[in-house]
Amino acid sequence: MKKIIVIGATGKLGKVVVEGLQKDYEVIRASRSGPDLKIDAFDFESISDVLASIGSFDALVSCIGGTPFKIFDELTMEDFAAGLSTKCFSQLNLAKAAIPFLRENGSITLTSGIIGDEPIIAGSCAAAANGALNMCVSTLAAEYAGKLRINVVSPSIIENSVDHYGMLFDGFEPTSNQSIIHAYRRTISAPITGQVLSLTRSL
Repeated sequence: MKKIIVIGATGKLGKVVVEGLQKDYEVIRASRSGPDLKIDAFDFESISDVLASIGSFDALVSCIGGTPFKIFDELTMEDFAAGLSTKCFSQLNLAKAAIPFLRENGSITLTSGIIGDEPIIAGSCAAAANGALNMCVSTLAAEYAGKLRINVVSPSIIENSVDHYGMLFDGFEPTSNQSIIHAYRRTISAPITGQVLSLTRSL
């Protein structure tokens, strides 16, 4: 049975992913508070230490990252830096730390979002962070070709977040839990790399 580490396992997206994987995989749930592993995605050395404690594994799935939703006039460069750090740099940090522990042809799956492709009002910071992840993955796939696979899943607003984000995503079809599960399972099992799996578009 493949050993999968899901980072951000206690969040809205992470819970869906864990539920969809745990029947067929050994899932290790990680976040800042656990429950199985406590990981600070901004601290490279601590990530490496935690991963070393469990040894080799088959896949890492990252479901972390949020950005400020403010109109451009209200955004500061500090907001942009925080959004890029939380959504993009933290996930690249996880990927970099995971590489030495991945088994042959192991898989890394990062998470961006539909705002990398489709505009919304107050979404410029999210667009920058998601777009950076989407563009980066093809280069990383080329660098590690034949050694490991790395992909991005880009969902729309997910079903269990509709009430929270309200009208920000008016006119967007929510990504169903089943679509989310299929996408992450595909990145773990299918012979694909360097891809962005965009799950839905605006209506």
